[in-house]
Amino acid sequence: MYDGEFGQPYVSDYVYDESVTLTLTRGESFEPAKRLGDRLRGVDPYPQTYEMLRVTAAAFADAVDVFERYDDQALSFTDATTVALVARHGIDHVVSFDDDFDGLVDRIDPETM
Repeated sequence: MYDGEFGQPYVSDYVYDESVTLTLTRGESFEPAKRLGDRLRGVDPYPQTYEMLRVTAAAFADAVDVFERYDDQALSFTDATTVALVARHGIDHVVSFDDDFDGLVDRIDPETM
């Protein structure tokens, strides 16, 4: 369970999509993907831990700008939306194994937590 050490955790609808889809395609059944989706959304019996950030039209436009501006970073478009949402919402850190974020946002490697 998350203890709040790093503040309010967020997940975007794009990250939700990628996470649930990856779990579905790599899992043995639908249930692990459903369980992850329920956890991320805080569906009973799971507590509401994450705040869901939606990629609005304005955030999408920001993400296109990030994606094109940092073409040398090999960012996925979902990663570009994350960078845009971090800036738009004043988020301090991104928790990710993906070092493509380095130099764009402050990243915490989950292995160090």
